[in-house]
Amino acid sequence: MLGYIAKRTAIAVFVVFATSALTFFLLSLIPGETAVTIIQRVFVGDVTYNPSQAEIEATEQIFHLGNPLWMQYLYWLNNALHGNFGTSYISGRPVLSEILVRLPATVELAIAATILSLVVAVPLGMISAARQNSKTDYLSMASATFFIAMPNFWLGLILILLFSLHLDLLPVAGYGGLDNLILPAITLGAGMMAVTMRLMRSSVLEVLRLDYITTARAKGMDEKRIMYRHVLKNAMIPVITVAGLQLGYLLGGTVIVETIFAWPGIGKLLIDSIDARDIPIIQGCVVFIAIMFSLLNLLVDLSYYFLDPRIKYEKV
Repeated sequence: MLGYIAKRTAIAVFVVFATSALTFFLLSLIPGETAVTIIQRVFVGDVTYNPSQAEIEATEQIFHLGNPLWMQYLYWLNNALHGNFGTSYISGRPVLSEILVRLPATVELAIAATILSLVVAVPLGMISAARQNSKTDYLSMASATFFIAMPNFWLGLILILLFSLHLDLLPVAGYGGLDNLILPAITLGAGMMAVTMRLMRSSVLEVLRLDYITTARAKGMDEKRIMYRHVLKNAMIPVITVAGLQLGYLLGGTVIVETIFAWPGIGKLLIDSIDARDIPIIQGCVVFIAIMFSLLNLLVDLSYYFLDPRIKYEKV
C-alpha cells in the first residue's frame, strides 16, 4: 500500500503543478497591465488613478513583472512552495490568509450537502433496487431525474421564494446558524442526491445478480440481512467514488450556491476576485482547489480497502 500511496502522491503533485502553470499562463492573457492594477488597487486604492510610467516601471521591478513569463512563474512557484501565494489586490492581505478565512464556510456547506445527499440517496437507492419496476421504484427514479435536470440556481431561487419570502421560515441569505445552512445545503445536495440515488440503485441491482447472493438466498437467509450485510458494503464502492469526487467539486468552490445565498466561502471569493481582476486570489484559489481535489481522490481510493479487503493496492 505504501508504494501505491507514493505513486498517487507523485501524480497529485504533478496535477497541482500542471494546474498552477496552466492557470498562471492563462491569467497572463487577461487584457490590461498587471502593474497598473496593482498601483490602483494596492498602493493608491483608486481604480480611476492614472499612474505614471515611472510608477509602472517601479512596480514591475518590485513584482518582477518585467521578466519573461516563465521567470515570473518560477518566482511565484518558489514563493508558493514557501507558503507565500502573493497578496490580494483588493484587501492587501496575503492570499493564503484570505483563502483560509473562507475555507471553514465552504467545508461546512460541502459536508452538510454531502451528508444530506447520502442519507437520502443510499436508502432510497436500495429500496428502489429491492422493489425494481414497482411504483416506488418509478417514483424514486422520476424524482431523481427531476433534480438532476433542475439547475442549482433555479432550485435555490425557488427555495428562497417558498421558505423565506412566502412562509418566512428560513433566512434569505447569510452565514450563521443552522437555519442559514438549511437552504444552501438542500440546493447543493439535491443534484448530488439524485445522481447518487441512481448510481446506488444500479450498483445494488448488479450485486443482487451475483452468485453469492443467490447462494445466500438458497440457504434461506433473511432478505433484509442479505441487503444490509452482503449487498450494501459491495454496492457502496462506486457510490463512495462518486461521493468523494462530488465532495471535491464542492470543496473546490460552490460558486453558484454561495453567490445566491451570500455564503462567504471560497466559491464566492473566487467570483468576487474574477469580477475585480484580483489575479493572485484567482491563482491561489485554483491551486488550493486542485490540492484539495487530489487529496480527496487519494482518500477515496484508500477507502476501497476497508470496504473490500480483496482489493490489493500493490498490484495496481
